[in-house]
Amino acid sequence: MEMICFDLDNTLINSDRAHYRAYNRALKELGFKKFPFNKMVKHFGAPKLEIAKILTFSKNPRIIYKITYLHAKYLVNEAKKDARKIKGSEKTLKLLKKKYELGLLSNNSHSNILSLLKSAKLEKSLFDVILGNDDVKNSKPYPDEILKAEKLLHLKALYMVGDSIYDIIAGKKAKVKTIAVLTGHYSKNTLKEYNPDFIVNSVKDVPKIILKK
Repeated sequence: MEMICFDLDNTLINSDRAHYRAYNRALKELGFKKFPFNKMVKHFGAPKLEIAKILTFSKNPRIIYKITYLHAKYLVNEAKKDARKIKGSEKTLKLLKKKYELGLLSNNSHSNILSLLKSAKLEKSLFDVILGNDDVKNSKPYPDEILKAEKLLHLKALYMVGDSIYDIIAGKKAKVKTIAVLTGHYSKNTLKEYNPDFIVNSVKDVPKIILKK
């Protein structure tokens, strides 16, 4: 048996508004200006520490850590209002689960992943392993989450599916095939620059690639 790894945000669920509200609450609490939605979301998918640096224009470790801490704290409440399944995500997971083990690998913390899944009404039982940025030393674009998932399940990952360049980079570093989906904030041309094995419109198109092999 083999494993298929999935990113969460903008791959399986829509959660931009939840993250946006949580980050801006964190920024306000620390005295920073509110960040515009369109300028903020284009950075989603990056490691949380990198996003915090961009939003605060700061390299101060204390500020960066505090922003990520508060974002995680507020995300739990915001997710309840703003997390939604991407059309076809649940059907895709159930279809692939018949033949593969499934891994959920995200740059969110483990507890935030569970909150987002619950709010989006996507069952955590669909996944054989769930890993967040606090479960590994380095989150995506490092391959740590993929490698740890392989170790925990004693399986080789066949694909990494995600919406961002960071998913593609992590997959290539882990020596697995990559499928990029166009439901995030990265254009097809930008994704092409990182040479994913496939680019599809959304996660609902993934089984057409995987099951035909």
